[in-house]
Amino acid sequence: MSTNPKIAIGLLSPVGLLFALPVLLWAFSFTELVGLEKCSVGSISVAEYERILSRAGAQRWTVWPGLSNGVFWPSDNGFRGPTASFNSNLNDQLLSHIRELAGSDPSANRQLASAHAVMRSMGAEYVQTQEVPDKGGDRAGSRVHFQYYLPQVRFAPVCVLCLIWSHTTIDVIFSHDFATGRHELQEVNVLHAGLKGTPDKNRARNVPWGSCPEFRISRQVDDK
Repeated sequence: MSTNPKIAIGLLSPVGLLFALPVLLWAFSFTELVGLEKCSVGSISVAEYERILSRAGAQRWTVWPGLSNGVFWPSDNGFRGPTASFNSNLNDQLLSHIRELAGSDPSANRQLASAHAVMRSMGAEYVQTQEVPDKGGDRAGSRVHFQYYLPQVRFAPVCVLCLIWSHTTIDVIFSHDFATGRHELQEVNVLHAGLKGTPDKNRARNVPWGSCPEFRISRQVDDK
C-alpha cells in the first residue's frame, strides 16, 4: 500500500519542527557569548578580567558536540534526572575550576572575577545578588549568593524538555565575615529545573542586564 508523499510530509512536519526548534534555540544560545561585557571587579581591571575570561573559555564543556563533558546532565544522560552524586561532583568541578583561575593566594575580588568569567564563558547570565544571614544567634556573618541563569538547551541541542524547563540556576556563594569585612569563596550550587517549577529570571532579577558582580559594602544584614 503506497503512501501519498504530501500526506507523509504533513505527518512528519510537526515532529520535525519539534526537534528542529531545540536545535535552533541551542544555536541562538551562543549569541550570549558574542560581545561579552567588559568587567572590572573591585581591584581587578578590565584588562585583567579579560585575561581571566580568556582562560575560562578554555573549558572543554563550553562547545557541543563535546557536550558538557560530564557537567550538564540533559546532554549526558538524556531524560534521566541527575543523581545526588552527579550534582555534588558538578558543584565541585565548577568550584575547582574557579579556584584554579583565581590562583594560589587569591583576593576576594579575584575569586569573584574568576567565578564570573567561568559563568559567562558557559553562557550563564548574572541575574541576582542576595545576602543571607548565617544561622545561629551571633549573627557574625552571612552568605552572599551571586546567582546566574544558564539556558538548559545550551548543552543539549535536542533536549525537547528544555523547552519547558528552560533555565538552570547556578549560585556562586561567598562567606562574609562582618567583623573583618572579609569575603571568601565557599561553594557553587547548581539547581536543575524540573517538575518543582521553572525559575523565572525576569522575576528574580535585581541587577541590571549586563551588570558585573561586586561586593556591596555592609557590616550586617537586615533579616527582617
